[in-house]
Amino acid sequence: MTVVKLTVRLPETLHQTLKRKARSESRSLNQTIIEELWRALASEATYETDREHTRRVLRESGLLVDRERWVEKYVEAAPDVTIEEVRASWEGQAPLSEDMIADRGER
Repeated sequence: MTVVKLTVRLPETLHQTLKRKARSESRSLNQTIIEELWRALASEATYETDREHTRRVLRESGLLVDRERWVEKYVEAAPDVTIEEVRASWEGQAPLSEDMIADRGER
């Protein structure tokens, strides 16, 4: 296992709490911090970042719709169209590739 040396600034009270815990468990401060970090990461499934929390609250209130789902209301409301109707609506139109070539100024 590769080890990385890291300097972390802690609030004084957190530092004191970690030192007491390390002393009471007869472990080094370093071992205690590492174990507490692993323990916190193991319960990560229940942890939400501020952004995740905000998105969840907005979604639950109906103020945020997932990007993938916003179009569903339009698709559900659209009338069914047959392939023949689509072909008829495109009849006489230039292929899209010709429009793209024209936009690039290649013609």
